Amino acid sequence: AAFLQKLFTRNVKKLKVGRAVYALACNHQGGVLMDGVLMRPNDQEFLYVQGNGDFLNWANANLGDLDASISDFNSWVLQVQGPTALDLMTAVTGIDHNAFSYYAVTEAEINGLACYISRSGWTGERGFEIYSKDDDFNGEALWQYLLCEGAPFQLMASDVTSMHIRRLEAGILDYGTDIDQSLNPFELGLGQFVDLSKDDFIGRRALLETDRRATRVMGLRSHEVKPIRGDCLMNEAGDSLGAITAGAWSPSLDCGIGIIRLDRPIDPDVALRLRTETGDFQAELCPLPFYDPQKRIPRL
Repeated sequence: AAFLQKLFTRNVKKLKVGRAVYALACNHQGGVLMDGVLMRPNDQEFLYVQGNGDFLNWANANLGDLDASISDFNSWVLQVQGPTALDLMTAVTGIDHNAFSYYAVTEAEINGLACYISRSGWTGERGFEIYSKDDDFNGEALWQYLLCEGAPFQLMASDVTSMHIRRLEAGILDYGTDIDQSLNPFELGLGQFVDLSKDDFIGRRALLETDRRATRVMGLRSHEVKPIRGDCLMNEAGDSLGAITAGAWSPSLDCGIGIIRLDRPIDPDVALRLRTETGDFQAELCPLPFYDPQKRIPRL
């Protein structure tokens, strides 16, 4: 755990067997190098499910003389999300979802295939994720088995479009789209995942000198247009204030929503317009997520 304490901004010593947490890694300047979910399925190993990008080389370069080893195994990954997802999980794994709380993780078998199961997902919905344990895992067989067993629970296959909309509604940031190394956790609104009181970690010194109130990534809402990546946020004087990193039309909120990356922190109550390819439209800033800020839905 000493290596993970050095690598991540959270206090990994508090992570118990059978639990998972959202975890950030920073560079020496305090910029977010990677985000993902850190899991502890047993007392022998930790798993880090990272976002897009090369993190393995960075981790190896910072291993030093610490007593730890890193392996990057090939894993089939599936997520099952929605109101009946946990009922399906119980049916195919035998795990009692009432005793398997949000961000729990365990080892299990599904139709004879060994895997890790976590009660997590990229949608803000009730759900679980499956990670294969072996390189020779038959992912196609698992897919067909789940579709068959999931029929009574109205399971259907879906593409990334619906997942993209749900992750935006839930205010989930995507590394490489909304997050990069030029922004620190506080600018991203992710300061709650930084423990500056713990042992020294990479980026801690830089973060201690950071303005922890300077949020530069927020939500944007418009009832007139669907924001898309690259749309510019303007004030009444026509000054550019920032740009959309990702957007969609929200069926839940019946309006356009997007993640906005501000050039600098601004007053959220100032009159704003979103400049798109088809013209300027009224818009307003709002905190993330767009709904269910207490994450009550995935905890049900």
